[in-house]
Amino acid sequence: MQKDNKGYLYLIPSPINDNDEDFLSAKQQEKIKHIKNFVVENLKPARNTLKKINLDTKLQDLNLFENNKQIKIDFNVFMSIIKKGFDFGLLSDCGLPCMADPGSDIVSYCHENNIIIKSLCYSSSITTSLISSGFNGQNFEFIGYLPINENEKNKYLEKCYKTIQQIKKTFIFIESPHRNNSVVDSIIKNAPEFIRLCIAYNIGGEDEFIRSYSIKDWKNRETILDKKPCIFLIN
Repeated sequence: MQKDNKGYLYLIPSPINDNDEDFLSAKQQEKIKHIKNFVVENLKPARNTLKKINLDTKLQDLNLFENNKQIKIDFNVFMSIIKKGFDFGLLSDCGLPCMADPGSDIVSYCHENNIIIKSLCYSSSITTSLISSGFNGQNFEFIGYLPINENEKNKYLEKCYKTIQQIKKTFIFIESPHRNNSVVDSIIKNAPEFIRLCIAYNIGGEDEFIRSYSIKDWKNRETILDKKPCIFLIN
């Protein structure tokens, strides 16, 4: 939990067809009905989506901030609002925000400024962790488990680091819970400083944890992951 009064950024899925009226459950809608501020890809499709959500605020009274290839949100304005304790919602035109859609720059900014990410996209821990990481959602690969042998694991990760440096690709992987700490220790010890690591566990749960930091920043943090089913991402 945050130690100050900053608001949260909620990642909200959008319907994938115009007739989908039940893309959010009543429980999901309850979590975001108070939100008045939204970062959206484009205004018209965003309004169509927001009409289908049972918000406390009328559509015409919402604050919608476009963020796409042509229009970039003013981070100073975003931060000034969220610092006052007001939550934001993040929407794409269709489907999941940040996955083959803009928005990862907003999520990345939030991680850098200790703004907590809350996702309503629970269909897959892999996709949820990706869109919540702030990493590249345009070019990514799920690689499953890393090699168990330490030397083979480090060689494999070295190839990933080189690919990331060349094309900014995101790699997503999982590990047996009892090996979580050794994997993280290995990455922090051996990865170049330009690498960013995201660790996510218990997505949607009470002790949900999704944090993205540079390798340099992770070295200054103590994270105990024993017996926690985790998703790891590097970018």
